[in-house]
Amino acid sequence: MSEASDARVEKWSGPVLGGPAALKLAVFPPNQRGGVTGADVEGKLLATWEESKRIAQRADALGLEAIVSAARWRGYGGAANLADRVFDPFTWSAALLAVTEQIQVFATVHAPLIHPVLVAKMSATADHISGGRFGINIVAGWYADEFAMFGLAPDEHDERYAHANEWTELLKQLWTAPGEHDFHGRFFDSPGATSEPKPLQDPYPVIMNAGTSAAGRAFAVTHSDLILAGLQEIDAAKRQIAEIKELARTSRGREVRVFGRGHVVCRPSEQEARDYWHWVHVERADVEAMRRFARLSAQQSQSSEYSPHEQKLIEGVAAGRWALPFCGTPDQIVARMSEIHAAGLDGLVLSWVDYDEGLDQLEQLILPRMVAAGLRV
Repeated sequence: MSEASDARVEKWSGPVLGGPAALKLAVFPPNQRGGVTGADVEGKLLATWEESKRIAQRADALGLEAIVSAARWRGYGGAANLADRVFDPFTWSAALLAVTEQIQVFATVHAPLIHPVLVAKMSATADHISGGRFGINIVAGWYADEFAMFGLAPDEHDERYAHANEWTELLKQLWTAPGEHDFHGRFFDSPGATSEPKPLQDPYPVIMNAGTSAAGRAFAVTHSDLILAGLQEIDAAKRQIAEIKELARTSRGREVRVFGRGHVVCRPSEQEARDYWHWVHVERADVEAMRRFARLSAQQSQSSEYSPHEQKLIEGVAAGRWALPFCGTPDQIVARMSEIHAAGLDGLVLSWVDYDEGLDQLEQLILPRMVAAGLRV
């Protein structure tokens, strides 16, 4: 029998890192009930397979570059307990890659909860299914109640990133090194570590990370190709983006892409958009759950800045988990996208209250204006 021939794919030629659009677009996170809207309103994500497939195929047909999953193991409590229903990122991503053509799909993984030997095998499988379109979003984790389900507790913040650093080093070795190689570190001891087949992407799949604390940035510029920065104000974004890219160049000699998260409410008039935004994210917000989420995140994470005013805090959590707000008319939204791109941003990971409505608006109202503005082709 002849040996399998695995045609390699240069990862920098893929949609996210090498596509022609000036401002890349991704969808986040359609595998989670409620998405990142902290309100139990009509049109929210239900986290069904047919819904996921519909959204993914629509985003693929529209030419969007990526879909990013969430990794959650339990809900956030409150009246609606949103995020209680979440599809596993790896099997979900592999299934979506099998029913799409061009788009990249990112599986989010908690480094402390899944061993790199298993992740190397699962990610290579998904990369072969898709012909080289799999991506991985590595997170250090922070939600103590989820860790407890695994019989674990989160380490101190910087120690989590030390663990994630070694975890990623072992993963990269498994992805790239032929044959068997011992790996001995502080956190992992893996004699004769090996994994076949290798991913199709050369040298390995696109890596994303969202850490923006000092330890998170150090990890990201060492390992990530794409950094999902915690940008909340455009005025500060230009400085943050420049700092991240310069840190990657000066400390690691690497070029990285910087994406931000955007939460979109589009209406024919600015007042209609503001009214709907307020109704969902203030009047209908699951206050108990959002307050709890903010408290837990503040205790465990150093990646976000929080307003001391509670209503603004709750609104920020409910509206995309402190995403950049894109609220207004189509022209206003595209103008804001142009502004953030001019600040150095390479892409936006988008969420909506209603994803089907949001993708309709994207196709009919937003993308044509982005083309006219030079943001898309």
